[in-house]
Amino acid sequence: MTILVQREFRVARPDRAEFERQSREGLWPAFLQLGARMMAYGRWEFGADDGVVVTHTAYEDFRHWDATRRDGPNGAGAFFSDPAYAPLVRPYIDQFRDRGSLVSGSYARVLEVDEDVSHLGAMYRSPDSAPATPPPTFGRGSVVSERTYLLRAGSLPEFRRLSLVVWPWLEQMGGRLIAFGQDPLHTSDEVVTLFAFRSMADWHRFSRPSADLDPPPDVVAAWNQRASLIHSNEGRLLTVLTDFGAPVA
Repeated sequence: MTILVQREFRVARPDRAEFERQSREGLWPAFLQLGARMMAYGRWEFGADDGVVVTHTAYEDFRHWDATRRDGPNGAGAFFSDPAYAPLVRPYIDQFRDRGSLVSGSYARVLEVDEDVSHLGAMYRSPDSAPATPPPTFGRGSVVSERTYLLRAGSLPEFRRLSLVVWPWLEQMGGRLIAFGQDPLHTSDEVVTLFAFRSMADWHRFSRPSADLDPPPDVVAAWNQRASLIHSNEGRLLTVLTDFGAPVA
């Protein structure tokens, strides 16, 4: 079960460039060495508090997440306390040693991700295996659309089936699915999607199969059928503030 941890950090605006630099040059590359991938970083542009910066980091499971923690409640996680793993992250530690001092507070939530759809590529790395590859990115200035849907009771399988008709069309339009999952602390009829677009303008134009885009009939039918399964929904837009990752052409 892959998990995606979304963490909001309160960082003063004058310190945000340094926070991103220490993350990009230190923490996030170190996480790749440990098999964890930071999938999207930025600030909320619409729909949420813009006074925070946000990371989305993928782990194979909670054991993996716990192993990556430097200052957990039970001390350092396995990747920092085990001599077999310490050399993997040692070259990066000085690059993010002061990152925590830039943070005045944080808030986190977790999503259990449908890996068959999302392909986040996180794994609990063994010392003799290869690190995780850098995550795909549209780069600084791109956006991530987060949608939270409360579905009619029992309709999740049908929502997923119809989404697998809609999402490939959205990706043909230039979008990219990051994750589809559920918050285990919320109702089982709630689902969350994270979809990346190259720009705010692309999101606004391509995030739905409007008539001017001439979408295929099966996509329009799936979109409308899927809408009938949704009891309520809300969204927010993240502006990406880093070029960390592998650029998508």
